[in-house]
Amino acid sequence: MNTTVTIVQLYPDELGVAGDRGNVMALRARLEHAGLTVSVVEHHIGNELPTDVDLVVVGNGPLSAMRNVYDDLVSLGDRLRAYRAADVPVFAYGSGAELLGRSITLLDGSTLDGLGILPFRATRIPERSVGYVIVDTPFGQVVGFEDNASRWSLDSKAKPLGILEAGTGNSEGAVEGVLDGTSIGTQVGGPVLPLNPLLTDAIIASIAARRGFDYAPAQTNADLDRFAARAREVIAANAKHVFSRI
Repeated sequence: MNTTVTIVQLYPDELGVAGDRGNVMALRARLEHAGLTVSVVEHHIGNELPTDVDLVVVGNGPLSAMRNVYDDLVSLGDRLRAYRAADVPVFAYGSGAELLGRSITLLDGSTLDGLGILPFRATRIPERSVGYVIVDTPFGQVVGFEDNASRWSLDSKAKPLGILEAGTGNSEGAVEGVLDGTSIGTQVGGPVLPLNPLLTDAIIASIAARRGFDYAPAQTNADLDRFAARAREVIAANAKHVFSRI
C-alpha cells in the first residue's frame, strides 16, 4: 500500500509532559503494521503547518507551557480551523484540548480564549482529580489515568466521549471528554491510546474513511494488544483506589 498518513503533533516539548508521544507511537505502530507509510510532523513554535494532513494530535502541559505556546497557537488558528472544515480529525488530551476549546477560565478569574475548534469551555478549579478512570464510549470501554483540576462544560448540543464507570471525568455530570464528529477531547491519560487499541483503531478508521482507503487491524498487533489488555485488567481491578492529591 502506497498511502502515506500525515500526523501533526502540536508542541510535543511543551504539551507532552504525560507521555503524550506514546499516543503518536501507538498510532504509528498500528498504521505501519497495516502496511501504511506514516509521516509524523512535530510542530514547534515558529514552524509552519503543512497544508495536507490526516490527523492533529495535541497533549497536556502545565499552565506555564500553555502560555508559552499560546501566541503561536493563535497564529495557527485559521489553518487548524481549515483542517476541521475539511473533516481532519483532532485527538486532544488535557490542556491541549482546552486550548482548542472555546475558553479557559483560570483560578484568578482571568480567561484565555481558545480556538473554538472543540465545543466546550474549561474552568480551572481548586480540587484536583487524581486516579484511574473508566469510560463507556461508542468505541468500547476506555481506561486510563486522570490528573487534572479542570471542569469541562460542553456546549448544549455537544456529546461527551462517554459515560463514566469510574473516575471524575469532566467534573460536570457523569461524563468524560467531548466527541465532535471524528474529533476527540479527553482528560484520560496513561497515555490513553496504547492502553486502548479499540480507540486507536477508531481514530485510524476515521482517517481511512476520509482518505478512501481500507483499514483493518493487523495480526502483528497481537503483542501490543496483549500488553494493553493486561494493563487494562490492572486498572479495572484497582479503579476505586484513592490516590494522594498533590
